[in-house]
Amino acid sequence: MKTAWLYGSLLAMAFASCARDRSYTIEGEVDPSFNGKTAYLFDYHNESVSDSAVVTDGCFLFTGSVVRDSIRRIDLGEEYANLILEPGRIVVHMETHLAGGTPLNDTRTAYQMRFDSLVNHVKETCERLRADSTLDEMVRQARIRMAIDEATDRFAAFLRPYVSREDALGATALWNWAFIARTPEEFDALYADGSDYARNFGPVVNMASVFEALGKTAEGMPFTDFTVPTGTVDSTAVSLSDFVGRGKYVLVDFWASWCGPCRAEMPTIREVWDRYDRSQLDILGVAVADDRAATLKAIEELGLPWPQILEAGTIPIDLYGINGIPHIILFGPDGTIVARNLRGEELKARLAELLGK
Repeated sequence: MKTAWLYGSLLAMAFASCARDRSYTIEGEVDPSFNGKTAYLFDYHNESVSDSAVVTDGCFLFTGSVVRDSIRRIDLGEEYANLILEPGRIVVHMETHLAGGTPLNDTRTAYQMRFDSLVNHVKETCERLRADSTLDEMVRQARIRMAIDEATDRFAAFLRPYVSREDALGATALWNWAFIARTPEEFDALYADGSDYARNFGPVVNMASVFEALGKTAEGMPFTDFTVPTGTVDSTAVSLSDFVGRGKYVLVDFWASWCGPCRAEMPTIREVWDRYDRSQLDILGVAVADDRAATLKAIEELGLPWPQILEAGTIPIDLYGINGIPHIILFGPDGTIVARNLRGEELKARLAELLGK
């Protein structure tokens, strides 16, 4: 009996020790002007706030225990920092948006520095090409595409060893890849190597759904119809099939009144509208994630003459895997998707190729 009691006591102490070992603190220093304001600990996996702390004497402090590592973010007004929640003393550096002091956070800092250097390299290359006035526009676009292709290969080589990790860093790497990959095939190339942890991470699950939708609505695929019950100006039902698949090319611009790049693209779309006869090409605007009144005001301000579907919400975003607007899709006369994500000179060149102007 005494031996059994001793074994039980030791086991209980072991469990208690393990529980203590899973405790964490998150510390950060900020400008004293933040005193009295609340810092929030955001859980990316659940897309929810898991804890909060009031800034006192220019410092904030979170404490608790964690079952396993996870990806979190500290939000303080417009300031933020990303971190991996794991046992130990985590020190947050708001100025760099990173954290350190624990094994995974220190490793992530080195990872992020290398990742950022790759991002900066491709940005600088593309900016240099855009500023080169000696290049013909078609040559410029071809070289930019080549630079992006090369950068994508470098990102894949860098991220591949990380995505198989069964920890929050593996999930971070696969999530980063989801924003870099341009096609379902590119995404799947690293997704297949991802750990269970990485593939089950909330944002990665969401992005996998986006790429699945992209695969179903890729160039060469038939259009996917949708209906908006109050989509007309008169608040009656309207469908994409009321415009697409009716014997002529249709350019569909998914946009929103609050989107600056969407507004900047309107002169190009207006140029296309004026250049082609309606028997050849029609244009349709689809307002996504936008308020009806705001959309109508923007249509009037911008003087848009082409028809619109209002209050589409996220319906087309989900169906077509749209992860940024403006997103312009060209549909063929039979409703087949001819091209996606056309912009600027590339849009005009593709239409000229197809329609002869």
